[in-house]
Amino acid sequence: MAAKSTRERQQARGPAVWWARNDLRVEDNPVLRMAAAEAALDGRSFSAVFIFDPRFLDRSNYGRVTDPSFEKSISKRRDIDFGNRKCSAQRAHFYLQCVRSLSKQLQDRGVDLKVCHGLPEEIFAALPSESSVFCQQEAVSVECTDVEKNLENVLSGNGSSLVCEWGAMSLYHRDDLPFYLEEEYIPKSYSALGVAVGWKDIWCTPDREKWASRVREPVAAPSVLPARSVEVEFPGLISEEELDDDEKSLARLGYSPEEIADALAREDPQGGEANARRTFEVWLSKQDGDGGNPQHGDAVFWDLPVGHGPGQGHDALQWANLARPDGWLRMSQYLAVGCISAREIYARSLACQNFNGVVHRLMWREWHRLCAIRFGRRFFWLQGPGWVERPWVWRGPEVEAWKEGKTGIPYVDACMRELRQTGWLAYKGRKTTAFFLVFGLGADWRIGAYLFEELLLDYDCAMNYGNWITVAAVEKPNRRGWHTDDKVEDIIEAYRQDIEVKLSAEMANDPSGEYIKRWVPELRSVDAAFVHKPWAMSEEDMEKCGCVVGKTYPAPLMSNLTLSTEVGEGGVGRSMERLMMEDDGEERRVHPEDFKGQVYTKKEFIEYGTSLGKSESWGEELWAGAAVAEGKPAADPALAAAAASAAAAGGVGAGAAVRGDVLGVWLGLLVCPSPLRAWLPSGILLVLHL
Repeated sequence: MAAKSTRERQQARGPAVWWARNDLRVEDNPVLRMAAAEAALDGRSFSAVFIFDPRFLDRSNYGRVTDPSFEKSISKRRDIDFGNRKCSAQRAHFYLQCVRSLSKQLQDRGVDLKVCHGLPEEIFAALPSESSVFCQQEAVSVECTDVEKNLENVLSGNGSSLVCEWGAMSLYHRDDLPFYLEEEYIPKSYSALGVAVGWKDIWCTPDREKWASRVREPVAAPSVLPARSVEVEFPGLISEEELDDDEKSLARLGYSPEEIADALAREDPQGGEANARRTFEVWLSKQDGDGGNPQHGDAVFWDLPVGHGPGQGHDALQWANLARPDGWLRMSQYLAVGCISAREIYARSLACQNFNGVVHRLMWREWHRLCAIRFGRRFFWLQGPGWVERPWVWRGPEVEAWKEGKTGIPYVDACMRELRQTGWLAYKGRKTTAFFLVFGLGADWRIGAYLFEELLLDYDCAMNYGNWITVAAVEKPNRRGWHTDDKVEDIIEAYRQDIEVKLSAEMANDPSGEYIKRWVPELRSVDAAFVHKPWAMSEEDMEKCGCVVGKTYPAPLMSNLTLSTEVGEGGVGRSMERLMMEDDGEERRVHPEDFKGQVYTKKEFIEYGTSLGKSESWGEELWAGAAVAEGKPAADPALAAAAASAAAAGGVGAGAAVRGDVLGVWLGLLVCPSPLRAWLPSGILLVLHL
């Protein structure tokens, strides 16, 4: 944006103001240090301000709240008639805790944090001329960059300035990246990003090239801050007494008594920098040995991006956590509001035996942040960055049932109820519930993304919307060939077996249904054999356990689902094999690196290679590699040999060979060499939630 850098500005005489945003901490906060240094060196007064912007709290229809009439987006669009709050009372309460914590830390250094409720453009208009407002640039959110531009215009009107700095929200500083932050230069896949910044193979080792882009060391918190305070009456100022009272402060922010009572009744993680660091230290203490860190054991990875797979012995990537409903680091809510920085987590994990897993997840966060910058407003379009046109459902009782966790699909219902009650959901839960909404119900993906924006305690614009466009398969051009004249029912039926595979994986990983029974009390008396599929019970069984499908528990919104933990005839293995063929009878294969499970024809493999400027034989080798990964002989012995050579270079996960699990092999235990992987299509994976 056009905000001036510190080198371009003349020395100003007005106050220097640190505008705290999603960097609610004093440790590793280069923007706070910059603002304080500016005030101290030039003898200027200093202030710190945090603003609760009602546009990011209140209820609104879907869209970007800084562009309600879509003047900056698509001019011709279907009217949007769905919406919800931008921020739940639960997350607002968490924010209040984080802001209070920051206020206490600043008070210890002699500065009072001014907390306001209103528009930054109006609040900072009260500053005297020649003021300088310093803030962390929120480049991943077009709404936040809109606010920055609006504020810059307001401040420039009285000779003041806005100084937006990169800060430490990302793992890498923009000046240390080996590419420009423009669409044509940002890497087009996660693996390509890893290669670009110098990771030798981000999927299996934490080793880096000698020339690798640096991750900057965290900077220390300022021990003292400038003592001269700003004598300004900021509009919308919340008094200290009001701020310290949960009920009063939430009411001031516009929440109803019912919303407030519900939020305060929940047992949520405690906000603030000290609690973030304490939580991380507890996690770090468990990384010695295998305490608190499950190995792969009996976990299945039918629907997980597990790279080389867990292999044998200690699993430094901790893939098994992806198959569990309780997560791993559980630091995402603190990262989202900046109570701790990604690079502090990185630096303090360097000596940890599971550092590989930490950096892998931090790099996924980095990838989605870069995608948000790359796609801009297209990140939020129905068609997505890929301009995908297909039919959608916008309203109806099925969509409302999904929101409330009453779909009649136990795992989906458990996930949605956990989300509503806790504001958190594990990686697999986010992925599977989203997939069910989009392909099980045919609903507009934005309905789900916007609801998650409201409910998630760890809401992060890039992570949330990056996940949703990937699940909805709109992050890249349409490969399935759907069009607006197709029927929603046809799309639902085409993805039925995908949904069966995902739900079957949950049944295999939680055979007793412990997770489901925790969140869906109607199913607590159901036998383990039926807890994942209560519709399969006989009427006698239903009456006996007190769970009658269609009466005491909803009938499934998708009927005739076949779930099985068996691999082979009649089981999930057969379903997955059927996914390899389409209605036209032409063979399609899944490339071993495409963990999303999309299937392509040989022609599409070759066309993909051609799009990269490669020869036909290059595409044929990709096709043959997919055949080897599935355990099928390639028609051309020479191609088979080339594929086998590529497989040997990449390596087969030892776990696959020992277990003999054909599904594990099929879903990616055989991988390509790193140079080849860097060219694979973008968006084939979801972010791994921290």
